[in-house]
Amino acid sequence: MTKSLVTCIYLITCIFSNAVFAADKERQSICDLTPWKGDSVPVLRLYDNEAGERFYEKILDNLPGGYTKKMARDFIHGLYEMNIKTFSVVDENTIRIDDKLTGDYVHVCTVSMGKEKRPAWQVFITDSKEMIEAGYKYIMLLPLHQHGEDGLRHFHLRYGNENFDFLTTDPSVKEWWPTVYQPAEIDEAKATQQMTTPKLARLYASMMKKNLPK
Repeated sequence: MTKSLVTCIYLITCIFSNAVFAADKERQSICDLTPWKGDSVPVLRLYDNEAGERFYEKILDNLPGGYTKKMARDFIHGLYEMNIKTFSVVDENTIRIDDKLTGDYVHVCTVSMGKEKRPAWQVFITDSKEMIEAGYKYIMLLPLHQHGEDGLRHFHLRYGNENFDFLTTDPSVKEWWPTVYQPAEIDEAKATQQMTTPKLARLYASMMKKNLPK
């Protein structure tokens, strides 16, 4: 870790000392990237097939007239889109993006999402010029998790050169949830089935009506 990065982390902690930091033992135990080690890809990959196209139609079945399949597709992409094709945690400090950008990251802090039992963002920062120029000065990660016993194991991340306060609270990122999974750990055909159920179609339709009212 360079001296400039140490100084930067200290200033960040001071400037954002009013942030809500998680306090439970599990969150305090995270100090590096080890929990996310492995190769991950965007969850949108699971919709890039015929099942995904049918899923957009299922969403429309739960919406009133005026909505289109393109609107359903754009809505899903808007939630999960990111300009990363592969996200790899090489070791406890190293992240590689798209097999061409590599940088060392250090843990800055843990930031609560506002409710005691909700997952907390783990904030990492780099002083890699290459990563910063590409827009990845900060990378924020939520823990690997799944919804239900057979749910897709995945995690969410946010990234940018804006400070982590912006990446956590700014209205422009409120509905931005880049999501990835580790293909080596799952059956992708099964995962596609899990991500295109009628229940999820109803959920996304409800979200669309709320965020894109006609």
